[in-house]
Amino acid sequence: MAGDRHGPMDLRADMSVGDRVRAARRFQNLSQEQLAERAGVHVDTIRKLEQGQRQTARVSTLGALARALDVPTIALLEGVPEQTREQNPGLLAVRRALVPASDFMPEVRSGPEDAPPDLDVLRDAVADAWSDYHSGDLESVGTVLPHLLAEARVAVREHTNGSRAVAAGILTKALQVGAHTLVQNHMEDMALLGLERARAAAEESGDPMLAAMVGNSVSWIFMRTGRLDDSRRVALAAADAIEPSFRRSPATQVAAYGGLLLSAVTAAARDGRYDSARELLMVARAAGERVGDSTDRFTSVFGPTAVAMQAVGVETAAGEWGRALEAASRVPAAGVVPASWTVRFLLDVAHAQVQTYRDAAAMDTLRRVRRLAPAWMRRHGLARAVVRDLLRRPTRPRGVVAMAEFLGVETP
Repeated sequence: MAGDRHGPMDLRADMSVGDRVRAARRFQNLSQEQLAERAGVHVDTIRKLEQGQRQTARVSTLGALARALDVPTIALLEGVPEQTREQNPGLLAVRRALVPASDFMPEVRSGPEDAPPDLDVLRDAVADAWSDYHSGDLESVGTVLPHLLAEARVAVREHTNGSRAVAAGILTKALQVGAHTLVQNHMEDMALLGLERARAAAEESGDPMLAAMVGNSVSWIFMRTGRLDDSRRVALAAADAIEPSFRRSPATQVAAYGGLLLSAVTAAARDGRYDSARELLMVARAAGERVGDSTDRFTSVFGPTAVAMQAVGVETAAGEWGRALEAASRVPAAGVVPASWTVRFLLDVAHAQVQTYRDAAAMDTLRRVRRLAPAWMRRHGLARAVVRDLLRRPTRPRGVVAMAEFLGVETP
């Protein structure tokens, strides 16, 4: 029976993947056969998902279904939270700061209160905001960032000569972290608007690395919203624009280039282009060996550890669970990456462990994620998906019910 096109599409986070596929299909007034033809997916896959005979599918398959249903891939994979995001005052402040009303009013020039903002201090504060973001403390980012954006705009206005370009670079990174924060709260369109402004600031800074990093963020948002081919093409175009000499170029340039390659790897893998993803990963691995793990909070997350973690993501996207676990064993134990990256890597590992019926190991991995970054864990639909799989076992592993309660997963 066709869905009600006049009401909202019901894709709650507490539904199964199959239930969300069925809800989106009915909303679009499509039969299973019509959806299969439009998505290029076998109709039997759709039937089994909707009937609960299959609890999950490859990300590339869900991406094809999502594109056919005109919804973000993440909406099928993780669901859409029921709470109204606009009620968060911190997010409202970030939105206002990204697009202030003053941009649409006649400019009123006034002298600085004392002196222009100190650029070293401002840069450190924006770097701290990035650290808070990667640790999952989005509440702190939402509180501090609107003030930093205002200060960065004043800095661009009040500084002159070479220092104005430095101020524009700081504004670029402030706008970028604001966009990432909005994406975590499903405000992708507003985030892209913020990144358009970040790109303009990057051009004023004269630093091609900043423009490349903004491109990386755009690629990431396209990937989250199901625009996988666009995501891959944007990342590769930005990488081509700064392609370094591994022998002569600065390490920061090689790191930015490598980070863009990893974005292209992820998009290609989720789009089912596994061979292409693995080929790009080989180039990224060579770049990682050249620079080591990046510890600069203003550059892309990149290095041998990030490359090794991404290799696991490629194999889980391909459904090659054994290869994923083998790749996981090669991730450097002492590698340096933000907590947000480690969480995603460990959840990929837990997913592979569940698919190979290593339930006790999967629970150990989930506990490790919870200890490391509980806030990020709660945001990841993959964590909930893994726990739901464990809850369906005839013999549930020890501790899974408590983990389900922590993640807000209903226990059957």
